[in-house]
Amino acid sequence: MNRLLAALVLLPSMAFGQVRVDIDVKLPDIVFSTPPPLVVVQPGVQVVEDYDEDLYVVDDAYWVRRDGRWYRARDYRGGWVVVEERRVPVTVVKLPPGRYKRWKHAKKGNVVPASHHERGHDHGHGRGHDGDHHKGGKGKGKK
Repeated sequence: MNRLLAALVLLPSMAFGQVRVDIDVKLPDIVFSTPPPLVVVQPGVQVVEDYDEDLYVVDDAYWVRRDGRWYRARDYRGGWVVVEERRVPVTVVKLPPGRYKRWKHAKKGNVVPASHHERGHDHGHGRGHDGDHHKGGKGKGKK
């Protein structure tokens, strides 16, 4: 009878063990030393001009998709975090991957510096685009 009692006493303590799950997610190392030039590609959506991947700016945040996962940074200097797709602006989620990779605008006057926009001075400059102007080139930031 003492054996049965000992087993019942040990059982509850084993049931409350800890479970640890480590998931290693490599965050983007996209960092700019100065605000990158932005091009408005549709209302409310900007992209970093001539960058090696689709790098969006929507709702005062930078957004990038890698390997089916979304990331957000609140600043051009980095600070990336993983974001569930349901929390990504729908205007960005619906864009086909690669659509704005190395995007260049035909008219330099329509490029809005990120610092200008971030201070709330984007008075409609750079609205719209003139079709597809994909050109090769090197990105402005570190990848």
